[in-house]
Amino acid sequence: MFIYLKKSKTPEQFPSVVTLLAESYNPHVRCGAAMALGLACAGTGNREAIAVLEPMLNDAVNYVRQGVLIASALICIQHTEATCPKVKMFREHYMKVISDKHDDVMAKFGAILAHGILDAGGRNVTVSLLTRTGQTDTMSVVGLLVFTQFWYWFPLSLFLSLGFSPTCLVTLNQDLKMPNVDYVSNAPPSVFAYPPALVDKKEEKKEKVETAVLSITAKQKKRDLEKKGDKSDETTAMETESDAQKATTTNATTTTTTATTTADDEKDKAATTTGDKKEEATIKKEKEPDTEILHNPTRVVKAQQRLISLPKGLRYQPIKDITHGGIILIKDTQTNEPETLVELAKAGGPTKEEDLPEPSPPEPFEYRDE
Repeated sequence: MFIYLKKSKTPEQFPSVVTLLAESYNPHVRCGAAMALGLACAGTGNREAIAVLEPMLNDAVNYVRQGVLIASALICIQHTEATCPKVKMFREHYMKVISDKHDDVMAKFGAILAHGILDAGGRNVTVSLLTRTGQTDTMSVVGLLVFTQFWYWFPLSLFLSLGFSPTCLVTLNQDLKMPNVDYVSNAPPSVFAYPPALVDKKEEKKEKVETAVLSITAKQKKRDLEKKGDKSDETTAMETESDAQKATTTNATTTTTTATTTADDEKDKAATTTGDKKEEATIKKEKEPDTEILHNPTRVVKAQQRLISLPKGLRYQPIKDITHGGIILIKDTQTNEPETLVELAKAGGPTKEEDLPEPSPPEPFEYRDE
């Protein structure tokens, strides 16, 4: 705890400290090294730290894998594929461990915790041992310290919530109200966007193709004639053979026509699919804007704070640098003009039918039994 607390101010130096410990023959040391690495580099997306943890995902000891899963989630929290390419791989690995019936229970518990950490607070919080000003956050340190003791009592894992801090930007005026203020994020929207929601893959039902029924009428008639021994009437036999040839020719023509129609339909479907793919590729190739306009209040992740700025000619001036994030007071330079405030949403969300007041009782009446 003391080591990663000291190194939390310089997380880029910590992977080199625990690299040898992560390769120790003692599984307890490996697990401790992974957890310390996750706590010291929490929310940084440090590639060197991920490179140390990645080989340990397949460790032979179950509680080592558990610690590695939790540590990887702490490092990758609030990161996208643009800022940390391994995020997608870790998400898929968590789901694989959770859904695998043959995996160990301890590893599954670690995967469930890891998946919850990545999506904590609606993906609007991060884990950090330091405050926005760079000082040690006592509440976060205590919460993470108790969280690491969940080995002895699982409910202690709930103390992890003390280590979460919101990643937001809220500007208030002198009356502590939120004015309509726009911010400029000097990065493409996809870099710091919310990760896409998981979609269950629907199994495509294959259409059953009806097998072609071949006509055997002519052959059957010929067999019947041979069984009866009716060979005297050659004319009838010739007519029968002629009818059989006509039927065969008709069936062959029908089969050829059906095959041609099916081939044409398949070509049309292939052409339509190709056209749709080309349209999708064209839409994807549209250039993404280099900046994004955010509105007060907004979500601003830790890596995005240094890229936030105010538009030119704004009537409001921040008292503290806006790149600090959090709640910032602003000064209105045009006090004579009316101020537009942000409309506040009703607390508790939309009203449900259960929360509506009960209807009034009916008026008094007399009941007569006739």
